[in-house]
Amino acid sequence: MRGAGRVQARTVRAAALCVALALACGCHGPGNEVAPGGGTAVVALAADPDVLNPLISDSAVAGIINAELYDGLADMGEDLSYQPRLARGWDVGPDGRSITYHLRPWRWSDGAPLTARDVVLSLELFKDERIGSKRRSLYRDVTGAEAVDDSTVRYTLAAPVADPVQATWHQVLPWHLVQGLDRAAVATWPINQAPVSSGEWRLDSWAHNRELVLVRNPAYPGRAARLDKVIFRILPDEATRLIALETGEVDVADGVSPGSAARLGKRGGLRLVDCGGRRIYGVQWNCLSPLFADAPTRRALSLAIDRRRMISALADGYGQPAVGPIPPALWNHDRALQPDPYDPPAARRLLADAGWRDDDADGVLERRGRPLRFEVITRAGDTVREQGVAILRENLAAVGAVVEARTMEQVAGVAQVRAGRFDAYFGLFIANLYGNPAPFVRSTATGEFNQGHYANAAVDSLLDAALGERDRERALPTWKRLQALLAQDPPMAYLFYPDNLVAVSTRLQDVRPHLLSPVNNLAEWRVAPGGGVATGRGR
Repeated sequence: MRGAGRVQARTVRAAALCVALALACGCHGPGNEVAPGGGTAVVALAADPDVLNPLISDSAVAGIINAELYDGLADMGEDLSYQPRLARGWDVGPDGRSITYHLRPWRWSDGAPLTARDVVLSLELFKDERIGSKRRSLYRDVTGAEAVDDSTVRYTLAAPVADPVQATWHQVLPWHLVQGLDRAAVATWPINQAPVSSGEWRLDSWAHNRELVLVRNPAYPGRAARLDKVIFRILPDEATRLIALETGEVDVADGVSPGSAARLGKRGGLRLVDCGGRRIYGVQWNCLSPLFADAPTRRALSLAIDRRRMISALADGYGQPAVGPIPPALWNHDRALQPDPYDPPAARRLLADAGWRDDDADGVLERRGRPLRFEVITRAGDTVREQGVAILRENLAAVGAVVEARTMEQVAGVAQVRAGRFDAYFGLFIANLYGNPAPFVRSTATGEFNQGHYANAAVDSLLDAALGERDRERALPTWKRLQALLAQDPPMAYLFYPDNLVAVSTRLQDVRPHLLSPVNNLAEWRVAPGGGVATGRGR
């Protein structure tokens, strides 16, 4: 999947968010034929990637870049079905407990061969507790992998699964560079900052918080990328991204706000693409805090938030109220489940039932001597989040809660949340394309994306049952029961599913932003006839 993770990124990359999260699409045959074209494109990113290592990367931005550097055996196409990628094909065992992949001849960007041992080691790394990958739970049904020979890999499964390709999908890392590294020190691995690539692109340079440059990978064995270079400029401030689009300094920008869309729509030379998506704006509660340890308090605060006002004020109507961690783009979303209404009186009643009182009549609720006062961390430079916190503060003050906002640079804010040093986090979450919310809500996924330490044994049991059912139709009622339970005992206040608007300059052709990734078919992009050279700084 090439994108956000394209589930992580490219294909299978799938996963989420359209979910998840397109990641690359299409399958290229052998032969490094350089497509006609050349030139440079410039893409605006709202944040710097954290690390370029899919084992430990956290941010959606890193997922976008990793999807262009690291391949999987299969790739998720724009129809969300898997197509061959590093593998030319696969066979599922008669008992459904194994799947065998047959690899194409392939090389890393440094010239080293990519073989079955790369694949086997990569699965081992994703599953290794010392690595602590946030994607580890995705492979809970995979008992192991073996290299039958250099071009054949056989995965074994604990039990038959509905989609063996999805169950075994992961990005492949370079054995020759990471095989001997200390797994407990993965945060210091050289590939985090200087990766090699198996995709159409390789990393040329990375000036942190300024720009990251990809160039065509000459060792790539498939059809070469049409462009010579893609510059990803880091522009955290939305107003700066807007000006860069209007002046031609960037060609493509993801996450265009609806308010900006109206302005851009009046200009020539740009088109807007609505990718729908698998994104979720929400407030994640730290359930280890005495403030949020009980479900009634979390549910009450959710009922106090005006989602439709947020969609109108922050997204200009481009979105819909959220009901849970599985967005409407995914197959198992429960369309009958209703989002929490804006109901302050009900919120006050629930808070009172949970023991919150305003005994000193100062307008702030207390319980056991502790006021309902907390800090919400969010990202600086994002008007949706900065203005959204203002709405949260106003809504929650009306029911007796005091919210203090703290805006932080993205990487620092994510690190703070990951370390558990937060009360609440208002952010954008990306669902994986599998429709599997386990990394966010399973009690054992605290090292993944359940950073609020949410725990509910019934949720864990329903996840086991739904993920263990091979037939989607039979699994769907269980997925619906899970979503209903999460609505009553929410790990976060699910606020709204925003539409994802991507602005594209007409200087480029064949650009197809997708639910999989805003830079979905990046290798197919080309400069339009007469498009000239990029005019922006650094091009």
